Amino acid sequence: MIERARRATRAVNRVFIALAGAMAVGIFAVILYDVLMRNAFDAPTVWALDVSRFLLVYLFFLALAPALEAGSHVSVDAVTHWVGPGAARRLHTAAALLTVAFGMILLWQVTRATVDAFTRDEMFPTAVPIRMKYIFWIGPLGTLQFVLTAAVALAALWIPSSDSRSS
Repeated sequence: MIERARRATRAVNRVFIALAGAMAVGIFAVILYDVLMRNAFDAPTVWALDVSRFLLVYLFFLALAPALEAGSHVSVDAVTHWVGPGAARRLHTAAALLTVAFGMILLWQVTRATVDAFTRDEMFPTAVPIRMKYIFWIGPLGTLQFVLTAAVALAALWIPSSDSRSS
């Protein structure tokens, strides 16, 4: 069961990180275009900063869960080197529990903001005319995947995988 959940979260995380990479390339292209237009032709864009900000929101939420899966989030391992294996396991479990709790709080807050954006149906006060809901919707999706990835990681600490049982 845990292996199936792990494979599913990994598959979604691979798609998310590929999309986040595309967003990073998009941000690079938009900023490069603006810098070239501004410096080479004295014709700055009015839209480049807005588009790059919107893409950055997508990049952040799409990369949140894959970064957790890869162990790229900030963690402090200094204490686990000074304690025995049992205490280290409890510390890792506590950290995993806190990660799930943080993710749930973030999911709740981001979902509230997104529902509000859909309810109000307002535009961003930017040069690029776009409704807030078209930017906000990625927040709950990316955060939900973060919570699922964190929950699978927590479960993996306590539920032996099929690989470890067969050996």
